[in-house]
Amino acid sequence: MYKILFILTLPFLAQTLAAKLLSGPMLTGVDMREARIWVQAEAPSVVRIAYAELNDKENPTWSPSIETDSGLANTAVVTLSQIEPGKTYHYKVELNGELLAPSYEFKSPAFYHGRTPPPDFSIAVGGAHYMIEDGYEPPYQLLGAGYEIFETIASADPALMLWLGNTAHLRESDWGSKSGYLKRFSKARTAPGLGKLLSSTSHYATWGTADYGPDGAGAHSSYRDFAEHSFRAFWPRAVKVAQLEGIPTSFRYADVDFFMLDTRSYRNDTPTSEQPFRILGDEQIEWLRQELIRSKATFKVVVAGAPILNPAKSRNNLSYAEREHTELLQMLRSEAIPGLFFISGGKYYGELTRLVHANSYNLFDLTVGPLTANPRDNQDELNFFRMPGSSTFERHFALLDFKGPEEDRRIVIRIMSIEGKELWNREIPASSLQPPED
Repeated sequence: MYKILFILTLPFLAQTLAAKLLSGPMLTGVDMREARIWVQAEAPSVVRIAYAELNDKENPTWSPSIETDSGLANTAVVTLSQIEPGKTYHYKVELNGELLAPSYEFKSPAFYHGRTPPPDFSIAVGGAHYMIEDGYEPPYQLLGAGYEIFETIASADPALMLWLGNTAHLRESDWGSKSGYLKRFSKARTAPGLGKLLSSTSHYATWGTADYGPDGAGAHSSYRDFAEHSFRAFWPRAVKVAQLEGIPTSFRYADVDFFMLDTRSYRNDTPTSEQPFRILGDEQIEWLRQELIRSKATFKVVVAGAPILNPAKSRNNLSYAEREHTELLQMLRSEAIPGLFFISGGKYYGELTRLVHANSYNLFDLTVGPLTANPRDNQDELNFFRMPGSSTFERHFALLDFKGPEEDRRIVIRIMSIEGKELWNREIPASSLQPPED
């Protein structure tokens, strides 16, 4: 019997030993004392990471061994716990005992608090990503292109990157099974030129409709578990918010707090007289309120997979949920929270929305359009608050520079083409994001 078992096990062992990385490594959160590395293998595997400060090539620290999850497309997240602030590290992936080439690098955030002014840094922001897949594309249509944009972003060397949803682009063939979800997320991760960006920059993501299921899918979707497990497998969160459902999270970098909202898990797209249309949900709005009040950051950046300030009555805008939208804006006014700035996805064009307040400061919502999906125009959506000259109808990404001396911090917005050409820019001083004094 043991001989039979050994013979039956041999093919599995051979497959494991021969397994290669399918995607990654990807930095999925680098803090002052910890870093996390995401990988995806071709088959069930055991992963370790060897890492050390850049000038120390001989004495690496080893992470614990982690088995990839065969139920989640053989993905795994490895935690590096021996990290110190303001250091540059090199790291290598070990798969099934074999140390793979090449070596990668990352830098941990500086511990500047109470010592020096906040450091200047840049972040990249990207919208919809569509990866072409043979056998699943509509005839005579090309729904994705421009994958060289990822190399352009990597060359800008941002401190981190925000992904604003619609990164998988699920289709009818994918909705009906967990395997379908995972295969589509896996395919999206194999885009040409993406590897360098994933390995060198820390990535944070929220989701949109095309990461979740059919149009309008929300809290009551039959496929919700498939969507959540798949998204979390490919986009691990900085921190799990224990009291909330779905994928909301938050993190800090330098003097900026980022709050990433979930526009799907609380969504009710078929309202009744007792249950109005909702997108964020009361619990998530209350969490955001509490976090914003406690935040001492210069800038509080609220990130969502759908525009928050766009007034057009589209189901893809928060304004469609009129009660929620009104309550959120009233809360922000009544709490007199300084430094608010919004970033949103969910559109296939870009724009900057400015909401003018008579009794407070103006609010801005930067909507970033597609990275590699097909761009569209905005002719069918009347956004009265769109800033002139900010409409962007080509594939693009945003670079946001947080810079300036402590008493004069500012956000510089730069919208960039696939080739790295600046399409337009705006500058927003922190001093202009202050509530009026009583």
